[in-house]
Amino acid sequence: MVESLPKIDRSKWHKPTYPGHYDENATHYEGIRCRCKKCGISFVFSAESQKNTFEAKQRYPGWLPTLCQTCGEQWGFLKQNILTFECQWDSHRADLASDQEFLNNWLASLKEAQGYGKNDFNSRIRMLIKPL
Repeated sequence: MVESLPKIDRSKWHKPTYPGHYDENATHYEGIRCRCKKCGISFVFSAESQKNTFEAKQRYPGWLPTLCQTCGEQWGFLKQNILTFECQWDSHRADLASDQEFLNNWLASLKEAQGYGKNDFNSRIRMLIKPL
C-alpha cells in the first residue's frame, strides 16, 4: 500500500525542517480528511495533492485546504469577479463612485466572499456601505 503513495521529499519543502503533518519518520504522504468552510462537506486532501502543494507550490507543510474542490472553484470565479471590480474602480473611480448598480454588485460579491471564510474585505465593505 505505501508503495503506491507518493514519497515525501522534504528537500523540496519551503522549510525542510518543519514537520507539518508528518513526523521525521514518515516516508510517504497520506490522505488527510478536511472539512469545507463553505459547504461543510468532508473531503480528502489527497497524497498526490499534498506532494504538489508542499513540494512544487512551496506551501508550508502544515497548510490544509479550507474549501472542497467545488467550493474552491466557485471561490476562484468569485475572486476573479472581485478583482475585476477593483480594477474598474482603480481606473474609473470618479465615474463609478455614483454608480449604485456597480457599488451594489461589488458589495454583494464582497459579502459572498465572507461565506468562503474570506474576511479580508471588511474595509472595502465599509467603504461601499457609506455611499449606499
